[in-house]
Amino acid sequence: MTLFTENIRYAPDDELVCYCSGVTKRRILSAFRAGATSLADIKAVTGACTVGRCKELNPRGR
Repeated sequence: MTLFTENIRYAPDDELVCYCSGVTKRRILSAFRAGATSLADIKAVTGACTVGRCKELNPRGR
């Protein structure tokens, strides 16, 4: 049983993107729609990619 969508572009909005910080696709899209234009902006707004354990915790291995 797959616990994640292989291609995040087709994942539902409530699927986790950042496993170490618990950030969903919805939160990242919301940050983008609110004006975040870079990875640094998205990190600052959502906390994604700030713990540094996504490669270890993400079932996609990235």
